Amino acid sequence: MSAAFDTIYRETLLKILEDIVNEDEHRIIRFLLSNIIIDTKINGATEKKPFFSNVGTPQGDSLSPVLFTIYLEHALKEVKRPVLPKPSTPFGKVLPREIAYADDVDFVAFQDIDIEEVVKF
Repeated sequence: MSAAFDTIYRETLLKILEDIVNEDEHRIIRFLLSNIIIDTKINGATEKKPFFSNVGTPQGDSLSPVLFTIYLEHALKEVKRPVLPKPSTPFGKVLPREIAYADDVDFVAFQDIDIEEVVKF
């Protein structure tokens, strides 16, 4: 799941968190996500010039999995709302629109066009 943490757009995450956490918690999270410096190693030697990261959450931070889960849940809600119809079987049973575990998500649809809409979204 380490690469999943690198896919988070911080500004989007902070916007999502405005409705979830209080102002002090939001300020602390914003501080934790700002000014992140990354050192790189090439052939075992650390490069002299670190660079700033403006995407993702810090690896190894205990808050990162929680932030990723909040971000993913919000994204799934956004995809479900306008795009995916509820798939159902010929027997009238309604199927889930997606199956999610950690950072893996599978979408269920009976028509290619429905999946194409998810990909566009």
